[in-house]
Amino acid sequence: MAFWGNKPEEQLPGGQPHPPGQPPAQPGGLSIEESYQELLKTKGRAPGIDLAIKLSDMILEHAVQERASDVHIENQGANLRVRFRVDGILQDMLHAPKNADIPLTQRIRVLAGFDPEPPTSFRNEEGRFQKMIAGRAIQVRVSSFPTVNGEKLVLRVLDRQQLGLDLDQLGLDQESLVIIKKLIRNPYGIFFITGSTGSGKTTSLYAMLKNINTAMINIISLEDPVEYRLEGVNQAQINAKTGFTWAEGLRTILRQDPDVIMVGEIRDYESAEISLRSALTGHLLFTTIHTISAPSIIERLFEMGVPPFLIASSMLGAMSQRLVRKVCPQCAQKAAPPSEAVVSEFVKNMDPVEGNMIKELILKPGADYKVEKGCAACRNTGYLGRIGIFELMLMNEEIRKQVLDHNPTDMIRRTAVQTGKLRTLLMDGIGKARSGVTTLSEVIRVTATMV
Repeated sequence: MAFWGNKPEEQLPGGQPHPPGQPPAQPGGLSIEESYQELLKTKGRAPGIDLAIKLSDMILEHAVQERASDVHIENQGANLRVRFRVDGILQDMLHAPKNADIPLTQRIRVLAGFDPEPPTSFRNEEGRFQKMIAGRAIQVRVSSFPTVNGEKLVLRVLDRQQLGLDLDQLGLDQESLVIIKKLIRNPYGIFFITGSTGSGKTTSLYAMLKNINTAMINIISLEDPVEYRLEGVNQAQINAKTGFTWAEGLRTILRQDPDVIMVGEIRDYESAEISLRSALTGHLLFTTIHTISAPSIIERLFEMGVPPFLIASSMLGAMSQRLVRKVCPQCAQKAAPPSEAVVSEFVKNMDPVEGNMIKELILKPGADYKVEKGCAACRNTGYLGRIGIFELMLMNEEIRKQVLDHNPTDMIRRTAVQTGKLRTLLMDGIGKARSGVTTLSEVIRVTATMV
């Protein structure tokens, strides 16, 4: 959104990415670039594989320390490039001439269970391994991809401490938290969570299961993969090679006397129909589905061929979520709210009712708006950590009527907003910007496709 400018006094800026190839020094230690140069000084005095082990361990240690969700190891012609995805944004961490005497990619391939050398003809390679880093077990998922410059590896870093959040820690506002806690104690029905890849859907599902997990109920989950072990929950891993598919797993679960079922993802008509029918026969289901908003889940189910009556009678509600970066508490500056003219321009293409609500929310007095600056603590980005923003839609009679009439998403969304059963992602994000947790520009960056 171009009209959200970069003056703290009037309008609000986007993040300032760190200049590529110039990673700031690690607070309290060496940067990866400096550590790599120190490692090169020992070359010739130690075998190449030992140096590769040290380099791979060093990269993973830095990744955990920097809270990286993904590590990209890329061959860029004669150079080696390592990037971390921190708080959803990729940052250059190492850009240096490749050293043929340090077989880094071969080392990671062996850890992931691949052959040391990439196959001559492409095949999909995915593996995983576990490392003890800073006294805790870190799971790493590895994916390889052949580029014209050589193999590219992406390592997804799964820190179990991050997955072990409680429902109160997700970032839900108090009203939504009370509603969710009541909703997940329904005796039957289905509740959907949607969001982009890496938006924390699995974390939210696990937090909900943890909140209701007692010895009195039988909770069974179907996942692909099982990312985190929950004590007291019977978790199953999908394995298409052995015939244990989502649909087959669901049929089997229904013979296991379940009270609560968690389905990692609904992908097709068969798994959707079994799930929704199960919700009608006395089971409580939680699941995820890929759409861009909570109301669009209904249209996605229509596309799969699910009958409207089945959706209307079994669906309790839906939640869409994204992650926004939290403004760095050490360097954030106070910012004045945007002018009324700027906000009017921003909401002009929205539904009039929703647009007026957004405008009032932004301009309402009493906001503590912040703008990012950048310091050593946040690697000059102005942001440190992330928090969820949520769009919670509850079913009511008006929405059910829209579903039964097979109405499109925009009509369902308008009805949900007007009847007070939908607080959109943008509304929730503005609320967090008003309280100084994040910035308006960050909220708009993340929710731009919905505006």
